[in-house]
Amino acid sequence: MMGAKSDTKKKIIEKARKLFAERGFNGATTAEIARHVGVSEAALYKHFKSKKEIFLACITPSVVVNIKNNEDPDVHDIIQARMELVRSNLDSFNILFREYPYHPELAKMFLDQVYTQDKHMKHLMKKVSNEKLTPAQSLMYEIGITSAIWAILNFEKVQEQVLLEKMPLGNVADEIAKFVLSGVSGKKEN
Repeated sequence: MMGAKSDTKKKIIEKARKLFAERGFNGATTAEIARHVGVSEAALYKHFKSKKEIFLACITPSVVVNIKNNEDPDVHDIIQARMELVRSNLDSFNILFREYPYHPELAKMFLDQVYTQDKHMKHLMKKVSNEKLTPAQSLMYEIGITSAIWAILNFEKVQEQVLLEKMPLGNVADEIAKFVLSGVSGKKEN
């Protein structure tokens, strides 16, 4: 019987994640979540104490991405892994970036679950800065990279609705890696 309970809990998180990503915390109701799961609203509360607890469970990445060249990954490998992490968890990142101003604990969850766990991104920050970044600068850089990836992936989803002609985005990970290495000017420093 324990398996059915955990399957229901996973389904609640899956359906709620989709609803929170589309409508936000205030726009999604527990009644609507229950309806999408196919359970009563009371059944939700057998698995979660509150709507907020369901909401917070939706932020935890459901897919973890590993880097192919784990020993000494290059910039492209690290950016590609972050891109896949965001792409595979786009609904969670949509919730995070849209809702953290109203729910500061989401930013803490990002720090705990993504930032502090990603030793490769830390390696990248040291590599591109010649170890001159302060921890605060490193965090800002990483948030910038992650939010740029998030924005690009969301733009990919809607560009056909806003542009007459689809913009070829090519290999976004390569372009971001070039930007990280060369900056806005696109010129490598000697």
